[in-house]
Amino acid sequence: MSTEASGYLQQFKQAEYTGKNRCTPCTVVNVLIAAVGGGAVGVAVSVPGGAAVFALSLVAIYFRGYLVPGTPTLTKRYFPDWVLARFDKLEDERPEVADEEREPEAVLADAGAVEPCEGVDDLCLDESFADEWYDHMDAIREGGTEKSDLSDVLDLDEGELSFDEHDDALVARYDGGRLGQWESRAALIADLAAAKALEGRYADWGRLSVTNRSRVLSGLRIFLETCPDCGGDITMEQDTVESCCRTMDVVAVSCADCDARILEVEHDQ
Repeated sequence: MSTEASGYLQQFKQAEYTGKNRCTPCTVVNVLIAAVGGGAVGVAVSVPGGAAVFALSLVAIYFRGYLVPGTPTLTKRYFPDWVLARFDKLEDERPEVADEEREPEAVLADAGAVEPCEGVDDLCLDESFADEWYDHMDAIREGGTEKSDLSDVLDLDEGELSFDEHDDALVARYDGGRLGQWESRAALIADLAAAKALEGRYADWGRLSVTNRSRVLSGLRIFLETCPDCGGDITMEQDTVESCCRTMDVVAVSCADCDARILEVEHDQ
């Protein structure tokens, strides 16, 4: 396809339903509809005609995100939530948790990062760990060393590491592939600083899988009292968010001053 023709077709592309916003269940359903429609034309009219209908349908799905108008709304409304949740997990590329991985609370307790609260049946940050954690966060924020620190934590070549921004979220890529995602720069700073602190306090930190370490670090963010990025207060509230596939209720931890999202967990979890 020529550059001129490609540029002409791009004007029909609907960004809200394509690219990173593409709804996978909608795409699957519409491709199946296109296959059935193309097959019907092939039987009733001619094989070339059926092939042409199918090809044009795929072009429409690629540029518009769907073939049948209203598919995204109908998919969210009528597909079982467990099916849509499964597609969300696949698109987030979140690996399954292995049986041998340690629970975040156990790792943090063994590292001396958390301890039982006084007078309350809950866990609180250890004061010395909190001081070390916040010192590391201050250094990363002021020095802008997120890229070099992430390469050190994961023992990767910094030159092959890059960040993409999607709204407020940060996606790390390494050698062209997706490495990880954070809700915001504030969340990334919190995780990098915590990894530095835990490495010196937990002897088996380096033996944990990347997935296990990620669970520990994200779980630790719930203990933040001030924003790692702007220094403001932390707020916690219930919110309703839209994913590519569904609408869901979440508990959201955010920075009050800069509105950076620190942590987002589905309400039923």
